[in-house]
Amino acid sequence: MVSKQERRKLARLRLEVLLRILLPGASQAAHAETRNLSARGIYFHTQAQVEPGQNLECVLILPEKLTLTPAPMLVGCKGKVVRINRDLPDATIGVAVEISSYDFSWNGELLWNGELLQSASC
Repeated sequence: MVSKQERRKLARLRLEVLLRILLPGASQAAHAETRNLSARGIYFHTQAQVEPGQNLECVLILPEKLTLTPAPMLVGCKGKVVRINRDLPDATIGVAVEISSYDFSWNGELLWNGELLQSASC
């Protein structure tokens, strides 16, 4: 049996949190759920039409129980889609994004499934 060589340079944290993604030219944000993340990347599942090479902006929604804050923490990030996995058993696709920047001071409001979320202060 031949095993694949691990190409990741940084450790990944298995973390399943909600994610809002905005693709270039899109009028509305799409929803996703992370599967893991690192300092330089995020892997998530979404139903959005995403293609390799696309740049995107996203907002991680970190719940109160994870951050120990009184409200969800919203973390902005920008990156580029490097890989797509269309062979998932459900209607979603797997998306690997190389992150160029995180913004832990993201101080916006976010409408998520009809609920207005405001970021907790760090």
